[in-house]
Amino acid sequence: MRNEKENTKSKKAPQNDDDTIKEIQPKKHKKKRHILIYLAIIGFTFYAVITIIIQTVEIGDKKAELEELQQQINVVEIQTQYLEKVQNYEGDDLSEYIEKIAEDDLGYVSDGERIFINVAGD
Repeated sequence: MRNEKENTKSKKAPQNDDDTIKEIQPKKHKKKRHILIYLAIIGFTFYAVITIIIQTVEIGDKKAELEELQQQINVVEIQTQYLEKVQNYEGDDLSEYIEKIAEDDLGYVSDGERIFINVAGD
């Protein structure tokens, strides 16, 4: 009888269901999760690198466009300065300017001038 009492004492009744039932998860799911995480990280890295490269190219294009626009601004500023200077011409300066424009831009000739045309194309 004593052995029976000892056996019953050594066999404790489970205190709750968690002690008696253990959940076993297959390792394959953990590996699949790790693989998915690695693929997600690789995909994000690939996306980030491609995005950085595209933005670098766009920045280079915009810098070239900015440089071209700055050159155009410089040309317009020079033209503006020239026109402001011409606007203040009076008397002989004005008549010389008008003659120059007539000869250079409009193709007029002064009295007594001859125009020679090179037909050889040289």
